[in-house]
Amino acid sequence: MSKSSLIAAALFVIPAPAVAQIVFVDPPAIAPPTRADKAKSDTEKIECRAEDTLGSRLERHQVCLTKEQWWAYEQEDKQRVQEWQIIGYRNTR
Repeated sequence: MSKSSLIAAALFVIPAPAVAQIVFVDPPAIAPPTRADKAKSDTEKIECRAEDTLGSRLERHQVCLTKEQWWAYEQEDKQRVQEWQIIGYRNTR
């Protein structure tokens, strides 16, 4: 046998054990969500903010509400400001 045929035979024989050792593993199963995960959705998480006290430059107090409550609070403020702007516009005529 020539050297080239020995090299070619070696190339076919050597990788065979390496290929034989490949094991395909299934990915781990995703665990179902627990009650704790289901109970706290994003809108139910509590968020605390520091609010300025009216009439004081230094005093602040902490207000804790859910994200949904903060959204409703901000919408009420926007509505109130919009009403004041309309009333103020009507009174200046």
